[in-house]
Amino acid sequence: MSNYNIEYVSTNNNLKTIRVNNFFLHSKYNPIQEAKRLVEKEFEPNFVHVVFGYGLGYIIDELKNKLGKNDKLIVIDPLFKEFNEELIDPNIDFTLIEEVKSEVIEGVASSKLGNFSKRVKVICSPNYDKILKEEYLIVLESIKTVQRLQQVGENTIRQFSLDWQENYVHNILHSYMNHSLNELKQLYNCPIIIISGGPSLKKQILKLKEIKNKVITIASGSTINSLLHHGIEPDYVVSIDGGMANYNHFKGIGNIKSQLIFGFSSHYKIQEIFPNGKYAFLDSGDNEFQNYLKNIYNIDVPLIAGGASVANFAFSIACYMTSGPIAIIGQDLAYTDNKSHEDSNKHYIEVDESYKKNRGMFEIIGYYNDNVLTDYAFLLMKKDFEMLNKQIQHPSPIFNCTEGGAKIEGMEQMPFTVFCNSFINKETNVKLDCHPKQQSQDIDLLIGKMQAEIEIYNKIIREIQIGLAKLNSNKSTTVFEKSVLRELDKIDKLIKKYKTRTAMNHIYGPITLDVLRNYEPVPNESDQAAYERVFNQNKELYSRLLEAFKVSKQYVLDVIKQQ
Repeated sequence: MSNYNIEYVSTNNNLKTIRVNNFFLHSKYNPIQEAKRLVEKEFEPNFVHVVFGYGLGYIIDELKNKLGKNDKLIVIDPLFKEFNEELIDPNIDFTLIEEVKSEVIEGVASSKLGNFSKRVKVICSPNYDKILKEEYLIVLESIKTVQRLQQVGENTIRQFSLDWQENYVHNILHSYMNHSLNELKQLYNCPIIIISGGPSLKKQILKLKEIKNKVITIASGSTINSLLHHGIEPDYVVSIDGGMANYNHFKGIGNIKSQLIFGFSSHYKIQEIFPNGKYAFLDSGDNEFQNYLKNIYNIDVPLIAGGASVANFAFSIACYMTSGPIAIIGQDLAYTDNKSHEDSNKHYIEVDESYKKNRGMFEIIGYYNDNVLTDYAFLLMKKDFEMLNKQIQHPSPIFNCTEGGAKIEGMEQMPFTVFCNSFINKETNVKLDCHPKQQSQDIDLLIGKMQAEIEIYNKIIREIQIGLAKLNSNKSTTVFEKSVLRELDKIDKLIKKYKTRTAMNHIYGPITLDVLRNYEPVPNESDQAAYERVFNQNKELYSRLLEAFKVSKQYVLDVIKQQ
């Protein structure tokens, strides 16, 4: 690398160090002692450690003595090959990144963090921040982005886990009585337009009216209200959001021909009131729930990859439904012209300085390579689009035709008018399954299966109550009595046995987060401290599981009582 003047220098204790552009990467006196002091100061137990700068490996050698068997280590060093033909110690398990690109760093860091953890410690090796200033700033910003996105994900889990559990239970009925998205798989070969409610949507409204009968249109969630405001009825509308606010978007919708594609997280009352055909699907992470539906109720619905936004799911659904070209419009993923949405959207607000500050907004590269204002919620949706676009192998081209907002990296851009002129003509035919009939199903059969599930809940609830009483009766302050361990093991086996026969799923989320995160062992822990930690962990786990099973049981009872 011509930009770097590299010299190898012997240290006072007969080891080696390196001088790059007159900066030493390790001490010229005692690099091992220097590495020990740095690691002692910077190491954090139970963190993912990101070391910027491998050098000759002194710091990594010291870190390996501190890392536990489950600890993760990432090393970032654009100069690595200048100094090392291979790892000094091949037994050190770490991920090496040699090219400093934000998307690579974010991807690796995210893959190392479980349960929405934000525990990442960046350690900068001596003088790397001076030699590689811009690269170091990219590393810091990338890690900060990962932590913020992890927080967004955790907030979502905590906010909606109960809503999702209730909706999943109620939507068993709605999927049983209606249709599966399987029925629309590759039904079309014409273009599909995915419509979102960003500020730039207004640019495409007139053209959308002109070509609507020559394409299939899919509205993302609440965007249906903006379209209806402009006199456009989409062919399909996708709903996944489980809150009452989403239900309120649909509550006043009546005499339309649009059909509904709903995820199990969608507020169940939307499915109750929507007037036309309804098609069910599951999130791609719901494979266990998919098996539960198939085995217990003989309901077969597909798994669809999505993300943080209903528009992410609409994108995957469009690819699932057609072999033809796809255009995305209104997908700003940014506050274009200081607006949150297209003017007629019920969520519309104009962004002021106070709102910018509260949302922690920042600038990213825009559709026209300009700078646009976004926040971490939009950024997460953008990254989900980029991931989906890489993963999905679609036979026809896909275009971002938003003509505003943020650039979706890796997705080809095209003005909407050009897309229409290129892929839509007088001969374009649209085959639309306009009026699917409601499924003729035996509701008594479904209710009978739900009543059987109530008995499973009762059995597990009784066993957890016995287990908690046993746990609280443990007399020792350092060890658990064998009878206590047997009872807790009995609960675990019972839950494992019946887990696949109950609708329990997303309600576990916050429990798992807290129980795994809040009770990690600490160095030099005494026997009594270790006992208290594990005791409290088990008490929280089974107390919260008890409430979760009671809540889920009530949701099933609610469905039964409504019939």
